[in-house]
Amino acid sequence: MKSLSLIVTSLAFGGLSFWAPTLIFFPPTTSERVWLIVASLASPLAIVAFSALALRMRRSGGADEPSTCLFALIGLWLTGPWLMTLAAALRTPDILRNMGPADYSYLVLMSFLPPYTLYVSAAQGSGYGLILATILLPICHRVFEKGRWVIPPTWKRRISFWGSRSVG
Repeated sequence: MKSLSLIVTSLAFGGLSFWAPTLIFFPPTTSERVWLIVASLASPLAIVAFSALALRMRRSGGADEPSTCLFALIGLWLTGPWLMTLAAALRTPDILRNMGPADYSYLVLMSFLPPYTLYVSAAQGSGYGLILATILLPICHRVFEKGRWVIPPTWKRRISFWGSRSVG
């Protein structure tokens, strides 16, 4: 149960930490040049800072815990459409009034289609930051969390058991 809470925490706070600069400094309040710097540098730095803080707090755990960096990366991609829509809605409240159930179903669908998250973030101006964070977080996992897992060890044993059975 502890692993599940760590996974959910990494997913939620990983996404929130990356998209928080987008929510705070959305383009109508800043110049275009400032926005590109914020979206390209502040967002990846925020998620790396979250990962570093989470790793520092979890340093006592061993290899039997989930990877903070990789689950934060998954959370970044899953929460992207929702938080980009929220950022746009904070600047133009009419967006939420005009959204119907079909629009929310598109948001759910977009959460599970990473290419669309990349497309929308590029259109919004945070595409470089998204790519940079996607490169940095696996590197941080490899350097600082090498022993932690993404696929639970019990699942790995089951998969290796299925692969080792002989047919015939």
